[in-house]
Amino acid sequence: MRFLPLFLLLGLFLAYLPLSAADDEALPTEEENSGYTEIDEEDDGDDDELPLNVIEDHYETGRMAFLFGQYEVAYEAWLPLADTGYAKAQASIGWMFHTGNGVKKDMQTAAVWYRKAADQGHEIAQNNLGVFYEEGVTGPANTKKAAIWYQMAADQGYSYAQYNLGILYAEGRGVAKDIEQAKYWLRIASRHKVKQAIAALGKLNVDMPVRKAEKPPPRIAHAPHHSTPVTKGITWIKEQDPSHFTIQLARSKDLPWILRLAASGNVTKTLIHFQATNKKGVKWHHLIYGSFPSQAAATSAIKKLPAPMQKWTPWIRPLSEIQKQLNL
Repeated sequence: MRFLPLFLLLGLFLAYLPLSAADDEALPTEEENSGYTEIDEEDDGDDDELPLNVIEDHYETGRMAFLFGQYEVAYEAWLPLADTGYAKAQASIGWMFHTGNGVKKDMQTAAVWYRKAADQGHEIAQNNLGVFYEEGVTGPANTKKAAIWYQMAADQGYSYAQYNLGILYAEGRGVAKDIEQAKYWLRIASRHKVKQAIAALGKLNVDMPVRKAEKPPPRIAHAPHHSTPVTKGITWIKEQDPSHFTIQLARSKDLPWILRLAASGNVTKTLIHFQATNKKGVKWHHLIYGSFPSQAAATSAIKKLPAPMQKWTPWIRPLSEIQKQLNL
């Protein structure tokens, strides 16, 4: 017990000594303590971002809504994605303002969205932006800038930009006139079945000069999403042979769910969405697929459907029954 006071005194003495180099190393440095830095706090926010597969699913739902003519649904699906920098959605929003589908037509706003997507390498947005510059859609025409954007898209293999660029080389607008370069780009576009390129290349090959008095052919701008064989519904159904059959993929009161199902796999025949009211006055959204001359043909087609569509046990319906349901 008599040693205890001495031990306490020694402890007090050490507590007042300057920290040694060894003690300094024992303390957490700023780097070692990086779990509390601002950088890590900012990185933590990334966890709140949607995974890419979820973003793509949302985009596909919007794309299917657009193709079915549900433009407001498409806009609501795409705008949040565009605001977060998703290039496909930015290009698609640009197309909506470009064409006036679902929103008031506004070329200036379309150009802004196209530029955002084009800066990220979206080739269709690059091409469409080139069209805007060449035709002076939002300001004075600038074929030099048009050629730059066409070149970017053409280098990525976008066939309509290859055609647009080939025409500029043939006419010597925005670039130095170069018939060999014109033929090169038009030949590539022709291989991708661009009809305008085939015709233009034919003229160059027989040395038909482009007369200055000729008005340049209109440039080609396209929707930034690849099309799917879909239709808005009623007109297609009315035109079908009533003796044929279709495949009912699903019905639901939830339109977004129907759209997600429609976007869940690639199909070769036409997808049709229509809305009908049952005997109780309840409105249902229907998704049907294709027209088949017999039940056997429809049954065979069901087996070839993408798995997500087969999951909901699609069934066969006579088209005459649907036509009667819609009073067509």
